Amino acid sequence: MDNNQIIIIIFGILYFAFILYTRRKGDFDEYSVAGRGLGSFAIFASICASYLGPGWTMGLTREGFSNGMFMAYIAPVMGIAMVIVAIFLTPKIRKKFNKSYSIGDIVGGELSHNHPVVITISGIMVLLSLSALIVAMSYAGGELINNVFGFSKFWSIVIITIIVMLYSLFGGIRATIQTDVIQFLHFAILIPILALLIIISDGFSWEQYNHFAVVKTQVAFDATSISAILGLLLVFLTIAGYDPSIVSRYLASKNDKVAKKSTLWSGVFIGLWTVLMIFIGTAGAYMYPQLADNDQVLLHIAEIQFPGILYGIFIIAMIGVVMSSQDTFLNNAGVSFAQDILPRFKPSVTNKNKLFYSKAYTIFIGLVAIILANYVESALEIALIILDYYANVMLAATVFAILKKNHYWQSAALSMVTGFVSKLIWDLIGNVDVPSIFIGISSSFFAYLLSDLFFTNTKRNNKQQNN
Repeated sequence: MDNNQIIIIIFGILYFAFILYTRRKGDFDEYSVAGRGLGSFAIFASICASYLGPGWTMGLTREGFSNGMFMAYIAPVMGIAMVIVAIFLTPKIRKKFNKSYSIGDIVGGELSHNHPVVITISGIMVLLSLSALIVAMSYAGGELINNVFGFSKFWSIVIITIIVMLYSLFGGIRATIQTDVIQFLHFAILIPILALLIIISDGFSWEQYNHFAVVKTQVAFDATSISAILGLLLVFLTIAGYDPSIVSRYLASKNDKVAKKSTLWSGVFIGLWTVLMIFIGTAGAYMYPQLADNDQVLLHIAEIQFPGILYGIFIIAMIGVVMSSQDTFLNNAGVSFAQDILPRFKPSVTNKNKLFYSKAYTIFIGLVAIILANYVESALEIALIILDYYANVMLAATVFAILKKNHYWQSAALSMVTGFVSKLIWDLIGNVDVPSIFIGISSSFFAYLLSDLFFTNTKRNNKQQNN
């Protein structure tokens, strides 16, 4: 066993000791929203750590390695979207839904569309999205364990998934956010150091790198249609700020001001971070073209640049990146199942029982992820596909749930179904020059607004007739 492996094992032991020391025994409220009492930095760090999972670190580095700075013109849009959400939606979510626990509560609960059909559709979409992302995180974490310890792909996935599943079960969202802070500080320091080491290394020349990056980026632009570029821009613009993992942070914050401030600065950080990761990948392709073009390219670049045990510390940071995202998704999946799906079958379920079933679902989906992750090839690809469909189904209903005062559940249900079906049909038979996400989201908004107008006029006419 080498020094890096020893460091990682010691870190893991200390990690669990910290979780056991800081965890709080509590009810479903504590498990799902941490008593709604967390401060600005904890929420900021947790949002960043949750978003900057393998897809936006290892995945974007691979994109830079393959396609130069191409994605640097697209991915930062996610940070801009976060800033927009922080200004217009985040405070309203925290203030209006101060007793909610999940996306289903927000979209279909008493303060919005108020119907079990809407809650159920929301819950199913959230569970499908989170479950797929959990699989992607298990795959990415397995890649890290395999790189360090040389275990088989299967056992690497088993180890990382069970570790994250256990500490998520122990402490709920509070343990998740507390460990997110540690993980955020860890990789927020080491990744910029890696970029600096690349720049000051003997083989790096800005003039040669710029020429290499321009050529490689231009090749990627030439190979990508305008439709595909617009589609990617729409994906990054519409996936940020209202997904389950981030909404759970809003609900766990002390108040609307804390939620807004944390989200705003998270957007700025995420925008800069995506460019940094793509730069590292592009610089790696310039300096080390012999490296394999896969999701482990970031690890190989770091292994070359970081001397001795620093590489082991870097691997710990990368494991933290995976764990931050995966434990968030596991917790959110369990909460969504217990809050949005279970009550449809057991209307009288208590919060105490919800806590039990939430943890039970966490175990179930963790075990499923272990099996399915063995068939995954790219964490970023899965994340983009799932978030693409999530936006088509959930964006319109979520936005109107937050902003409107009067709601009709039929409008929400119709917009969700329309968004999904229209995108699916367009993916199968539509014109490739028009991004399917544009068709799905615009159809969803149109269906909502048209049906809302219909029900509003019908209600007004009935009222006039009664008078």
